[in-house]
Amino acid sequence: MGLKKFLFTAFVLIIAALPALAQRDSIGLTTLVAKTEKLSAGYPFEKVYLHFDKPYYAVGDTIWFKAYLAVGPLHQPSGLSHIVYVDVISQDSVVKTLKLPTISGVAFGDIILPPAMFKQGNYHIRAYTNWMRNFGPDYFFNKTISIGDAYNNMLTPKISLTKTQKNKSSEIYAKVLYKDREGKAVSDKKVNWTVQNDDETVSKGEATTDKNGLLKISFDGSKFTSPESANLVTELELTTRNKLTNTFSLKPAFELADVQFFPEGGELITGIRTKVAFKALNTDGAGIDVTGSVIDNAGNEVSTFASQHAGMGIFALLPEADKTYKAVITFPDGSKNTYDLPNVQNEGICLAVNNNDPENLSIRIATNDAFFKEYHNRGFYIVAQSGGTIYYTALTALQGLVYTGTVPKSKFPSGILQVTLFATNGEPLSERIVFIQHNDALTMNLTTNLQSYSQRQLVKMDFTAKSKALPVQGSFSVAVIDETKVPYNEDAETTILSSLLLTSDLRGYIEKPNYYFNQTDTKKLADLDVLMLTQGYRRFSYSNILEGKYPPLTFAPEKGMSISGTLHTATGVPVFKGIVNLQLPDRHISVNGVTDADGRFSFSNVSIFDSSKVILIARTYERNNNLMIMTDAAVNQPVIKNYSDPDAIVNIDSTMNLYLQNSKKQLESSHVLKEVVIRATKTEKFTHEPYSSLSGLSPQTDQTITAEQLKYCSFDVISCIESKVFGIWPSNNNFYIKHDYDAGTKTPMQIFLNGLAVGYGDLTTIRSEDIGLIEVYLKDGVSGINDRYRADGIISITTKNGKFSPDDPKDNLPPLTTEGSSITLMPKGYYRARVFYSPKYDSQQSAEHGADLRSTIYWNPNIITDKNGNADFQFYNSDGRGSYRAVIEGIDNDGNIGRYVLRYNVR
Repeated sequence: MGLKKFLFTAFVLIIAALPALAQRDSIGLTTLVAKTEKLSAGYPFEKVYLHFDKPYYAVGDTIWFKAYLAVGPLHQPSGLSHIVYVDVISQDSVVKTLKLPTISGVAFGDIILPPAMFKQGNYHIRAYTNWMRNFGPDYFFNKTISIGDAYNNMLTPKISLTKTQKNKSSEIYAKVLYKDREGKAVSDKKVNWTVQNDDETVSKGEATTDKNGLLKISFDGSKFTSPESANLVTELELTTRNKLTNTFSLKPAFELADVQFFPEGGELITGIRTKVAFKALNTDGAGIDVTGSVIDNAGNEVSTFASQHAGMGIFALLPEADKTYKAVITFPDGSKNTYDLPNVQNEGICLAVNNNDPENLSIRIATNDAFFKEYHNRGFYIVAQSGGTIYYTALTALQGLVYTGTVPKSKFPSGILQVTLFATNGEPLSERIVFIQHNDALTMNLTTNLQSYSQRQLVKMDFTAKSKALPVQGSFSVAVIDETKVPYNEDAETTILSSLLLTSDLRGYIEKPNYYFNQTDTKKLADLDVLMLTQGYRRFSYSNILEGKYPPLTFAPEKGMSISGTLHTATGVPVFKGIVNLQLPDRHISVNGVTDADGRFSFSNVSIFDSSKVILIARTYERNNNLMIMTDAAVNQPVIKNYSDPDAIVNIDSTMNLYLQNSKKQLESSHVLKEVVIRATKTEKFTHEPYSSLSGLSPQTDQTITAEQLKYCSFDVISCIESKVFGIWPSNNNFYIKHDYDAGTKTPMQIFLNGLAVGYGDLTTIRSEDIGLIEVYLKDGVSGINDRYRADGIISITTKNGKFSPDDPKDNLPPLTTEGSSITLMPKGYYRARVFYSPKYDSQQSAEHGADLRSTIYWNPNIITDKNGNADFQFYNSDGRGSYRAVIEGIDNDGNIGRYVLRYNVR
């Protein structure tokens, strides 16, 4: 095979030099570059990353996080969008949505996990901007977070599943091991079990745990029509009155291991020796180690291989004419399966890239005799782009079968680089993605004032951030956790590096993404290159770009909140030059707008917080009373498959046992009761009794929340109620009694503020620190309140000074007119982020506090470095002994990102 080099002329965005060279070709490089630049300029890519304080949580916890919003290949803080959405999803429904305003590309948030809303399970958290919705949910921030329940789940059951196939029938075997949180076997206990497919019971039975706490069940696996919704539900009887129920997904039992093959450059071509990558996935979607061999259609073994990381690996293959190839795979359990390799093409050209040299990319272009004879001396393009920006172009002429050349990596930014070989008609012929790693992350350092500490001792930390030895100003977030309570595999973490540089640009699931950035070495770089061979990059299509087909822009970047709609008469005629007045009562704001010829009105850059009331009042100069206001409804982002499903913890109780043991101690320490009905006597200082509207209520409440219990609660009183009051369910801007809601009674509770009946949104007019008492009544006694207000239960709030009534005339703006139409809205507003509470101790007061069992010791999302790149902060340790772990992440004003981990010991 000839090795004569062919003409290779390279350019690094020297656009002026390209037209003369391109005259010989049907589509010039200038055209390709110009059309791609149009995409980059008109359709910039935004990315969102969320830094969480912990990798997992328990019911009753608060998730603390910071959102970083970047744009472009250099990850500059985005000024394109000013709103980030964060959704918490359970299975196929959104449980909670936060709308966060960004300033300089960052936002703070928190998610309370009250028992009324969250149960044990795996939740999907996604974050995005309105603009990002134009490019699809593949490139949102996606993460699975597991939430355990320490109080209701006293055991740590662990399930394992196997499936056997006999002819057309199958049998599923389930083994459930029951232990308590101290590791003692739950033996000789009766268990009732049912197998469900959606809402249908497929099988059921009764069994008993053996002396080791093991339960063995088998059932027919051929009756399932939807394995996605197949569950095993077990009810273990600790006593006749104490029964514990667990639900286990059976989905893994129905899935088969899968192996896929990816020739470098895209195809196997006769006569061209090609690197072939493979990925083997087990039933839960994670990588599985395999070995294998490649045989041709004559039964000859032509290659052998073994996975090198996360089920991935590579082997070399020289395809021959008129041959087909299969791979025989051996799995860890000894079973084997045979898979077809991609078909071999009789002619073609292939692009390969060697990324081993830390300074240069080695590009190899190879073709076979058939292709060379047909396209000898024809022109071809090489284009390399990152983040939608082209950094390298070359025009080539085919003058030999094989060519190898080098390109300095300094031409490209850190991150994913897409290298594509084009025919001169614009058709992509071969493609390879590689990862450029310059080790140019911010140089960050975190130091403590002491080598080690004691319990509850003050910790002082100094932080510095530099880029290329120069100090930088930037925004950072820090989380300090007690590692003995929150053990975790650091390779599996989602970090600002793994997210912005890797996962945000790739479709599909990536297992343990931080593995490639955590103490990087030669092996990890090689494993990362194999990942690039197996993971597709499809941010945009060159074919569509050359045809002028750009992504449809359905969603505009949001600079702020807006309220818009149409004003028309009762007969449907649009009202031109009608006046629409917008009022925000809680902020004493009133502004006017005028409708256009189509009756349209719009108020932009409106700052509305969650649960705030918005009033729209319309009138015309003709004093028309028959007006109707129609507001535009927000288009919600639909729920789709969670790409992080393999990260879901199947056996939460056993996997998170250490964390849940501590969570249970915290609950017991704070005297939280799990029953819906919590009997408590009213306090003497604050009470509802002076208000005649509440007379007839029982002197005994079902639950009482005092000012002391609200001391460290959120500014937002609605969040306080959600987290402190048990047995209620927030939905559609109302509170409901949970067991009545579940039973189908959708009658809301009635809220009273200082004896006055108010709505859910009126609670935004008060702060938690101004509340003296919250009293909850599930029954209205002889008061008749439920009948009068068509309610189901009462929440009575008494403030400390009794002067926060929303019915006070000073709190209401006068209407624009008494004629015309008016509507009251409660749109989704900005979430008011809470401030993390960090206790303060001194030698006199330390002993007076109760047990400090915190797992998150400190959280601060607002670390800002000065002009010298410095910042400092301080906090107090908890009662935990052992290793504490501080993680600080962030971004500077130029888009440089970084992460630093520090551990210190508490005696």
